[in-house]
Amino acid sequence: MPQHTELELKLMAKIEELEQRIFALEARLRVYENSNTPSSKQRFKKRPRDPNGKLGAPLGHPKWEREQPEPTKTVEHSETQCPHCKHKLDKPIKTDRRVIEEIPKPQPIQVVEHLVNHYHCRHCNKHVVAKNNLPKGMFGINAEALTVLFRFEDRMPLRKTVNALTRFGLDITNVCVQNISQRTAHKLQPEYNKAIQLIRTAPVVYADETEMPIDGKTYWLWTFTTENVTVYVIRKSRSASVPIEILGKNYEGIITSDGHSAYRQIGAEHQRCWAHVIRESKEINEQHSLYKCHHNNLTNIFRKVKRIRENPPPLEKRMQLKKELEKQTIQIADALDGHKEYHSFAVKLRKATPFLFTCIIHLFVEPTNNRAERSLRELIVLRKIIGGLRREIGARILESIATCLTTWKQQGKALLPTLTNRLYKPS
Repeated sequence: MPQHTELELKLMAKIEELEQRIFALEARLRVYENSNTPSSKQRFKKRPRDPNGKLGAPLGHPKWEREQPEPTKTVEHSETQCPHCKHKLDKPIKTDRRVIEEIPKPQPIQVVEHLVNHYHCRHCNKHVVAKNNLPKGMFGINAEALTVLFRFEDRMPLRKTVNALTRFGLDITNVCVQNISQRTAHKLQPEYNKAIQLIRTAPVVYADETEMPIDGKTYWLWTFTTENVTVYVIRKSRSASVPIEILGKNYEGIITSDGHSAYRQIGAEHQRCWAHVIRESKEINEQHSLYKCHHNNLTNIFRKVKRIRENPPPLEKRMQLKKELEKQTIQIADALDGHKEYHSFAVKLRKATPFLFTCIIHLFVEPTNNRAERSLRELIVLRKIIGGLRREIGARILESIATCLTTWKQQGKALLPTLTNRLYKPS
């Protein structure tokens, strides 16, 4: 056995120490950087791939042109004499037509004095107040609706919201904006409750959750979305109590999720998100070259799923294909079990297999959870802008207003008139 010098022994000890530190740091990094980490939370962004082809639309792609609106006013530009020789001009030989859209100049703020008369009925001795539909605050319905849209749809902080309203001539403060938001959320509460009832009757719900700080503490922003309805919930818990609160313990539809255990507490069918599975497999493939064949096999299974959905055979055949694909997926998990680098993923894949192919039996179910992730994106941007919420009442305001605005957009409704209609209280 060769004898090592004192310097070599020190170097070997130092190398071993550094390897242990690298292993510990990589373990800590995996907590923050893994396949379930949304792009908004990633600390180190991956470099985008260089384009491998010609940019732009392919040849023959139909040209997109903006539809020209119907003119509301016509202005004719004419001359009666030549500007060069001052000779009288005849009729035009040609007329160019140009349609220009313009924003009207801001109108002065309307300050309306309302005189609400009170009466005393001598017959029944009652106090009578003249009927009116005035808002509680000092601003009208249009002003309140615009304030809410600036704050929650355009994602403006309080200061920016105040500045924007100042351009309209409104002298408003941060406190007024907050009070308007609170009153609006209260008026929209019936709409919020209606959205929850619609979610409970939906045949499929796409669910996801992300962090939402409140006063420096970690709360969770949940989304439950369908094609036409979205419900946001902010709770301190990330447990099954939240899905049960929104969907009910006996929800009879299908839940599509990233595999968070909280959703499995509900007695419903499930669809695991293929995007998360492929993403985690891709990360392992980038770290271990010997894993490549397993990654290819898994992506091939996903391609088969998409082909089945594109040209679906009869239900009986799809049920048979589901069993075959489940068997192939389990075989991949079994092959990964013998490697410590892949063991954790093998366990996840085996647990996910019974829920990966629901989408080929029920074709109305999407194979990924991208719909839920897209619904969270707007509020994630808002979270980045404001940094978080200060009080729980802010969470109630945000979840109520964001639910209504998102749902109305899904249903193709114009936000400003829809919101003013909800805020208007008939006399």
